[in-house]
Amino acid sequence: MKGINTKIKAVWGVSEIGFSITATLETAFFIFFLTDVAQLPLAISGIIAGGASAVDIISAAIAGVFIDKFHFKSGKYRPWLLYAPLCAMVFFILCFTKIGGDVTAGIIIAVGYIISHFFWNISYTAVRSLTNVLTDEPSERAFLSGRLGAGAALGRVCASQLVPWLTAALATLVSGVGAYTICAAIFSLIYIACMLIQFVVTKGYDTETKTEASTVSFIAMGKNIITNPNLIGVVLHDLLRLIAYYTVAAGTAYYAKVVIGDAAASGTILMVYYIGCFIGSFVAARVARSIGTKNATIIGVAGWLVLWVVAFFIQPDYIVLNILLFISQVFFGFAYGLTVNLYSMCATWSHWKTGVNTTGVTMSLMPVAVKVGVTLRAVILPAFLAFVGYDAAATTFDAAAQSGIFQMYFLLPIALLVVSLIPLIFLFKIKDKDIEPMSDEINEREKAGVISESDAN
Repeated sequence: MKGINTKIKAVWGVSEIGFSITATLETAFFIFFLTDVAQLPLAISGIIAGGASAVDIISAAIAGVFIDKFHFKSGKYRPWLLYAPLCAMVFFILCFTKIGGDVTAGIIIAVGYIISHFFWNISYTAVRSLTNVLTDEPSERAFLSGRLGAGAALGRVCASQLVPWLTAALATLVSGVGAYTICAAIFSLIYIACMLIQFVVTKGYDTETKTEASTVSFIAMGKNIITNPNLIGVVLHDLLRLIAYYTVAAGTAYYAKVVIGDAAASGTILMVYYIGCFIGSFVAARVARSIGTKNATIIGVAGWLVLWVVAFFIQPDYIVLNILLFISQVFFGFAYGLTVNLYSMCATWSHWKTGVNTTGVTMSLMPVAVKVGVTLRAVILPAFLAFVGYDAAATTFDAAAQSGIFQMYFLLPIALLVVSLIPLIFLFKIKDKDIEPMSDEINEREKAGVISESDAN
């Protein structure tokens, strides 16, 4: 198998910059658009936000199945980098429109949300699946994984400034819904351009065609998931640490408002948060090359955990909080940047163990973990706020309210990070040095035309 070329090394991960910028428009402004700009009734807005998100989790899993069952003549994964973003753009723009009355507009927006996310999930999964196609060399896979994590983090940094600026600028030219519709179109074009770059530089890879590929049964797909303890460990670990990650991100606004006493400080804190993760992700491959992907992931999560425990006990002021937050996220960036490689190693293990290539399904569990993590965060955070008696209308907060938010910001992530390490340590057993021999054996089987029992089924 080919190793990655200099073009891939130079631009790999740029797709995530475009994706994160586009996704931020939705995560930060979608509900606001529904209620305040499109002025849809709260009941309809709630149904759209809740129902579409639930369907999105299912579509993330289906995306992997779709990829593994469908092949283009020009390849299995790479063509989706071109076609999926184009399809997603049309329907994503519909998410920020108001056509007809409230019910009609709500239906159109919901359909746009569900279909655009389906194509997003396909492109997201296809990019990550290419990791297994581009190279068998462990350090190169770690490099690809780290660049995807770094691109995602950098995209959030850019979006934190670009989204508010562009929506405000457009609002001076057109009013209401039109500003958001145009903004959605512009960000979609950025995403398409970023994906096109990765499509171009991967030319010559991913040569598996429909006529060459074996038909993968649904039974084989399911079997490769439930019989892979490594994958189960990675998914559980990823889900728990993501809930912690999104809890801190979403909880920053409350911490700044209640504990620090300055709601505007949340913007700076989040910028530090994302920059730290970007730096850690950028160097993750070097760390993995020295101590292995699993160990680097454990150190990354444990590093954040230890620093967050320290922060809990010293109760830092604003400056010290930012310093600890930054360093903690550099550590976490090691783990975040190697996420793709963990799933990639699980996909190779399944292919080697069963003889059936279900890489698409395996890699699709990444966005499933993200979406379930976001959904659970959306349940856990309000529940915790209710438990500590948070009053959104209050302008001043007593010691009890500050203590409650402080515990939410530190203790909840600490508990999640501790538990997340358990499945990774005890279930994930693959070593980096195992990947090349397994890949070589897979290639030898395929060249010899050996068909496993699972293939036959």
